[in-house]
Amino acid sequence: MRTALTDTDLTEDEALLAESVRAYFDDFVDNTYLNRQEESDDGYDQGRWKQLRDLGWTGVNLPERVGGGGGTLADAGIVARECGRAAFASPALQTARTAVALLGLDQGDRFDDVLARVAQGAPAALVAPPERTLHAVAAGGGYRISGEPTIVEWLDQSEDVVLLMPLLEAGTWLCAVVDRGCLDGRSTSVPSIDNERMARLDLDGFEFAPGSARFIEVPSAAAENALARANLLRASSMVGGCEAVLERTVSYSLERAQFGQVIGAFQAVRHHVARIAIAADAARLACNEALARADMGEDTTAIGAVALFAAGRSYTSAVLTAAQVHGGVGTTIEHVLHHHFRRAKAMQLRSGKPAARLREIHRALVVRHEGSLW
Repeated sequence: MRTALTDTDLTEDEALLAESVRAYFDDFVDNTYLNRQEESDDGYDQGRWKQLRDLGWTGVNLPERVGGGGGTLADAGIVARECGRAAFASPALQTARTAVALLGLDQGDRFDDVLARVAQGAPAALVAPPERTLHAVAAGGGYRISGEPTIVEWLDQSEDVVLLMPLLEAGTWLCAVVDRGCLDGRSTSVPSIDNERMARLDLDGFEFAPGSARFIEVPSAAAENALARANLLRASSMVGGCEAVLERTVSYSLERAQFGQVIGAFQAVRHHVARIAIAADAARLACNEALARADMGEDTTAIGAVALFAAGRSYTSAVLTAAQVHGGVGTTIEHVLHHHFRRAKAMQLRSGKPAARLREIHRALVVRHEGSLW
């Protein structure tokens, strides 16, 4: 059994999974490797991507009927956390989020072909702006989309694209699965502040003709919960980043000597390290609680929003403090910490505006009284 709010209660299988994924990345990921992949044409190592597929990690939580591992959302969270710890860039997180969103809509086997391709290692992209800046309206037997351009991770590398957005009719959302080729001419590659690949997608005026896409309408509550579950993987990745930053900062403070002793002996430095540890714990505990509740079948909209906000705030706070302890070296490309420094803010921004996330949490807990979180 999993006990909420602890990180020492992994089952034997979960502990082995975490150990295996971490050992895999430790074997080859370093600053030189990350820099080289960021400068490459693809942006990620396709050979390593195939290995992730062969190891079963791209579909660890997918049903066995589609070739997945039959695991839990927490299993997918473990993989995401270790990817984040290594600052490893690939379509893995975006693809996993897409699959989790589809699974969360509870449409039986409707999306099994998409999930099967994910399990076989085909990248997929989820288009669901956190500020709900895209909307759909029924038009001529299909749908027409309106809204602002949005930034999508690994869109150009994906085979399947899942669009999830509110319909103008209250209480209903549209979920549409389209082939990446249907969006040709509407996306443009744009620079990213971290080592993930981004594309700017403009769907304003885009129409689904009958038969051109697979689309369904789902209740608003189901769509929100599916997105919350998907976002727990982003939160997990940021938790892994926090843990990596803490470990590197502790190690550096016990090695770097100044005035005849290691800097970790100074009380001011200890306070800095303690702040990173507190931030990492806050993110980890909130994320663990949300994953536990999700795997018990509970609605995770409220606790998921808390976990995502805590993870983003903790990761950015941790890297800023770590840069101080490292004397600024962590912001230069010669040190691996610079990848975390950039990824922290980028991932927080992809989660949406912090103020908007706080308003969502307030509406869920104070206005709608969506259950007790603790």
